[in-house]
Amino acid sequence: MPKQSKKKISAAPSWLGLTDDRLSFVFLPDRAETVKKIFELAIGGMGSYAIANYLDEQRVPTFTQSLQWDHTTIDYMLRNRATYGEYQPKSFAAGHKKGIPSGAPISDYYPAVIDKATFDAAQAARQQNLARRGRKGNNLASIFGGLCTCAYCGSEVIFHSISNVQVLVCERVLNGACSRSAWTYKDFEITVLAFMAHPVLLDKVNEGQRSDLLGLVVEIEGLSADQARRYVRRVNISVLLKKIVASIIVHSAGRLTLPRHSSAQIRKDMGGRFLEIQLRQGPSYRCISIG
Repeated sequence: MPKQSKKKISAAPSWLGLTDDRLSFVFLPDRAETVKKIFELAIGGMGSYAIANYLDEQRVPTFTQSLQWDHTTIDYMLRNRATYGEYQPKSFAAGHKKGIPSGAPISDYYPAVIDKATFDAAQAARQQNLARRGRKGNNLASIFGGLCTCAYCGSEVIFHSISNVQVLVCERVLNGACSRSAWTYKDFEITVLAFMAHPVLLDKVNEGQRSDLLGLVVEIEGLSADQARRYVRRVNISVLLKKIVASIIVHSAGRLTLPRHSSAQIRKDMGGRFLEIQLRQGPSYRCISIG
């Protein structure tokens, strides 16, 4: 662990402290676990507003005197390369409160709370999240963000509202480039979660995924009984789904014989639809719509 003759606690990231001799950094265990959770949620597809809301719902203490988490703190933490140990020396010239980079970054300066691969995965997820939903969003309308694709054109299947009805639909349908029907979100979620909670699936997954699947089943079973923690459970379900499921390929009901105009209303809930669930470590399965 790197040492220096003089170190100030204010210069260390907020999840680190100093040893009594003030020569070495040490983890603040609870805060280090919170940082890991923030990266896990980001990789799971949650934006900074939603992560802040989740931490508040879970009553996770902030790293300051504030009683609530702020999305700017989450954003800064997710961009902070100190999370994997890198330190960027800075000089503080007049008029520059944040400091100016001075020299090359120093690797392994801090003890790493995550690895570089986790950091990079979070950056990629954040970019995808911004592209899909914009910067602000403190709810979790869909637990399937980034998982679903259209079986016919390969585009992403996204969350959308049609006349106050929430649906999942191929993004190219919205500009007339794909003519498949939408799927009411509530029906879709019920279909997928019923499959994921089926006890037979436990016998199909490998040992490494079994604990994640068991945790997923507990969260799914608690959704209807635990209204007070419904938001938190949906967040946990979203994160666990992305650990277990590689992709969900959405099929509409067979072929449409006539091309559809781009301004035509998107039809919903056609019979005979099905989806394919591809596990990250295992086979794919077909699920028939219950609607």
